[in-house]
Amino acid sequence: MAESTSLRERLHADLTDNLPVTVTAIGVALAAFALVSLDSIPLALSTDFGARFLLPLSLLDMAFAYDDYWPVAYSPMYAVTWTLVFGVLTVGLFISIYEVTLPNLGNTVASVAAFVTVVSIQFGSAMLYAHIR
Repeated sequence: MAESTSLRERLHADLTDNLPVTVTAIGVALAAFALVSLDSIPLALSTDFGARFLLPLSLLDMAFAYDDYWPVAYSPMYAVTWTLVFGVLTVGLFISIYEVTLPNLGNTVASVAAFVTVVSIQFGSAMLYAHIR
């Protein structure tokens, strides 16, 4: 029979299994939110709260993709580097998709489309890499 664990224990395990990745993803997400919230950045992203909220959320999903599907458990320094590299790629891809789709789809749909696409790429690439490896 399966052992029953509380939600608190499961959440603690999920957040601390790969602590360097989780902490780095949180830091990158907070930095991205702060940067795109600046009025001095000439991006449409800075005026849309939905996009400013979904961008950090997509960055936080990196920790789950790493934990659930990435086939290699890196040392803490490599895990932080992995998170930073994929964080920069995620931000670039999110902003690109958002800015390209915004004129045709509007703020809400463009931000959701960017989020779904970026998270799908994160999990898809992790699963593909795990399958190949």
